[in-house]
Amino acid sequence: MKVARNLKFTSKYLAIIILFILISFAFSSIVIQDFSYPLTGWVGIGSFGWLNYDYVDLQEYTGYYLAKNLSFNPFPQLDLFNNQSFYPYGTNSVFQPWSLEKDYFYAILYSFFGTGSWLQIYYLLTVLITAIGTFALLLRDYGFARSAGVGFIVSFGNFYAINKYPHHLQYAVIHWIVLSLIADFLIVKRIVLKRHLSLRLILVRACLLFLSFGHDLGYMAGFSLMSFTVSLLFIAVLISYRYLKGKLKLIQEIQRALKTYKNDFRSYPRTCLVLLILTLVAAYFYFSLAFQIGREAKSFDFTGISFDTFWANPLRLLVPFFPFLNPGMGYQQFFSDIPESVGDSSPGWFLVILGTLGLWQTRRQITIFIPLLIVFFLCLLYHPLLFPTLKIFPWYAFNRVGGRSTFIYPVILGIFALHINFDWLQFRQRQLLVGFLVLVASIELYTAYSYRLDYKPASLDQSFFAYMEYVKKQPGEAVLDLFFCIAGSGARPDICPYYGYNSGVFALRRFHEKKVMGQYFGRLYPGQVKPYLEAGWDKLFFPDNTQSRQSRCFNEAEWSFLTDFFKFNDFAGINLYVERFPEKCLNEFYDRLGNPAKETVIPGAGKVQFIPKSSELRKQINLSLGTKVKLETSTEF
Repeated sequence: MKVARNLKFTSKYLAIIILFILISFAFSSIVIQDFSYPLTGWVGIGSFGWLNYDYVDLQEYTGYYLAKNLSFNPFPQLDLFNNQSFYPYGTNSVFQPWSLEKDYFYAILYSFFGTGSWLQIYYLLTVLITAIGTFALLLRDYGFARSAGVGFIVSFGNFYAINKYPHHLQYAVIHWIVLSLIADFLIVKRIVLKRHLSLRLILVRACLLFLSFGHDLGYMAGFSLMSFTVSLLFIAVLISYRYLKGKLKLIQEIQRALKTYKNDFRSYPRTCLVLLILTLVAAYFYFSLAFQIGREAKSFDFTGISFDTFWANPLRLLVPFFPFLNPGMGYQQFFSDIPESVGDSSPGWFLVILGTLGLWQTRRQITIFIPLLIVFFLCLLYHPLLFPTLKIFPWYAFNRVGGRSTFIYPVILGIFALHINFDWLQFRQRQLLVGFLVLVASIELYTAYSYRLDYKPASLDQSFFAYMEYVKKQPGEAVLDLFFCIAGSGARPDICPYYGYNSGVFALRRFHEKKVMGQYFGRLYPGQVKPYLEAGWDKLFFPDNTQSRQSRCFNEAEWSFLTDFFKFNDFAGINLYVERFPEKCLNEFYDRLGNPAKETVIPGAGKVQFIPKSSELRKQINLSLGTKVKLETSTEF
C-alpha cells in the first residue's frame, strides 16, 4: 500500500515537472524566440509605445570580461583596473552590471566553444528552476495544485521580470531570490506556529543565501539579503518575546533542537552533505568576487554627484494588464512619477486580487506574514530621494530605480494567495468568482505577453563574423571606434551624443578581442572621464538636428589630433560607423587613412567599415605619446 502511494506521488511529481518543461518551451518561443545567434542588438519601441534605450550586447560583455580577467590566488579575483576599455588611458571597470552566475555560465561556455546562444539557454534554465524549485519547496505544506499554481505564477506570470528580457537580463533572472523569499516564509511560518523546522530547510536557505550572490549585485542579490535580514530579526524578536513571557525555555529548546538536527542529519545524510557542498561552492565562487566588487565600488566617493532616479507611484499596483488599460500606456501625468520601464509596481489585477483575498482570509494568523509585509512595503513605498526606505540596508546605497522591486510582488502575493479558501461561498458564488479570476488571468496573460510581439532578436550574417575575424587577426592591441561612447549615470552627456546607436559597440570586444575606447557603466565617476575631456575628445562631437550623425566634417586641427592619436597608439584599425557621418566626410577618411578592407552591419549601430592601420603608421607607434595627444582648438572648417 505504501509502495503504491509512493509511486502515485512520484508519478504526479514527474507529471508536474514535465508540464513545466513543456510550458517553458512554449514560453521560449514567445519570449526568447531564437537560439541561433549570440544575444545582441538594440531594444526599441515596444507594442504599447514604450521605448527601451538599451543595448542587448551589454549582457554578454560581463561574462566575456570575467573570462579574460579572472584569476585564482587561491580565491577568485578580478583584474578590474586596466586599459581594455577606456583605451589607452585605462579605468576601473567595477561598475559593470555584474551578475556572477550569468557571467560564469557565459565565461565557461565562451572559453570552450566561443560565441553562442549561451545566455538564451541560461535564461530558459533559470525560468525552469524558478517553477520547479517553487513547486518543490511548497509541496509539503500546500499540496500539488497550490504549489504548482504558485510555481507557474512566479515564473511565467511575473510580467515585470519577463519584460526585462533581453535588455535587462540581469533583472529577468530571479530564480534563487524567488526561492529565498519562499524559504524565508516557510521558516518563519514554522517558528510562529511552533512546528518542526527541519535541518534540510535551514541548509536550503543557507545555500540559497550564497547562491543569491550570483544574481545582479547592484539590485537583485539585495532582495535575498533583505528578506533574510528582516526574517532573522523578526525571529529574534519573537523568540525574545516568548522567552521574556516565560513561554520558552531557551537552554532546553537549544538542546532539543541540536538533538533533533543530529537525527535529521542521520536520516538524510546525502541531502545534507550535498546542500553543504553547494553552499561552500557558491560561497567560494560568488562571495569572494562580490566582496571584491563591493569593496572597489565603495572606494569611489560620489558625494555631491547627482544621478538620474526613477520612481513608480505605489498606486500603480492597481493598474491591470488589459488591452485597453495597462502599464504600457504610461500615466506619468496621472501618477506624477517617473517609472523606468513597463510594469513598474504593476503585477496585475489577478495577483493583487488573489493576494488580497488570501491575506484577508488568513488575517487571524497574519503573524506568519509580517516579514513579507515589511519587505513588501519597504519596496512599494521606496523613493530614491524623498523616502529611501531600502537604503537602511547598506547594500542598497546605489539604488536609484525604485521600480526594480516589482519582480518580488508576484512572489509575495502568490504566497498570500496560497491561503485562499472558497468554501465559505455558496456553489454558484464560487463558480462566478473563480470564473471571474480565470477571465482576468487569461486577459492579463494575453496582454502582458503581447508586449513581446515587437521584439525580434537580431540576426548576424556571415559578413559579421568574417568582419570580426578579420579585425581579430590584424596586428595591434586595440581598435578605434568612430564613434565610441562613454556613458553611465553621473557621466557628462557630451561624451556620448549618439547613445541610441553606439552605446554598446564596446561589447563587440567579445568577437574581435581588441581593446576599445568607450564603455557603458552603471555608475561613472567624473575622474574616469577626465582624461578624455583633457584630451579634447568631447569637442569632436557635433551632432546635427536629428542627433544621429555629425553636422560637419572634421577641420584640420581635429584631423591632426585624430591622426596623431591613431598613429601613436597601438590600434589595429578604425571601425568607421558610416551612418554617423555625412556622406561627403567619408572620402576624407579614405584619403587620409586608407580604404576600408571589410564591411558589415552591426544590429542597432548600422553599417560599419574597417580601415586597417597602414604599415607606415604602425612604424610610428609611441604609447607614451599616445596618451598625451591633445586637441588644439580651432574654428576653421
